[in-house]
Amino acid sequence: MTKFRTTENLQCACILSAALTLSACSEPQSNEAFLTLGDQAFSQSAWSEADESVRGAMVYSFLKEHSVIGMKSETLIDLLGEPTGYHEYDHDLAYFIGGNVQSQYGEGYLLVFFIKDGIVDGYRTFPAID
Repeated sequence: MTKFRTTENLQCACILSAALTLSACSEPQSNEAFLTLGDQAFSQSAWSEADESVRGAMVYSFLKEHSVIGMKSETLIDLLGEPTGYHEYDHDLAYFIGGNVQSQYGEGYLLVFFIKDGIVDGYRTFPAID
């Protein structure tokens, strides 16, 4: 009986941990956090020619001007161009933006837009901007 309860508790802990991890992935982080990367005005033409550092400085302006939650993924690609990074699933759109950090994805922050049924469902950076 004790062995069964231990296994059952372990399974519950694993399921709870996985659920919390997945739910945290799609929660938008505060847009104010992006101000630490800068506050340069966003424009499609400037974004398309910018390096990762300048793109990072434009993210706050971009998110202020565009309501991305609920946006079609095609519209997001029209605005930001083809993704420059990859995050776990092919349908999520990921872009490297500025910041002097290193993560499992490379140098700089990885801005990920989580896509569900072709619609932006959430976004965040990896690692998180504090």
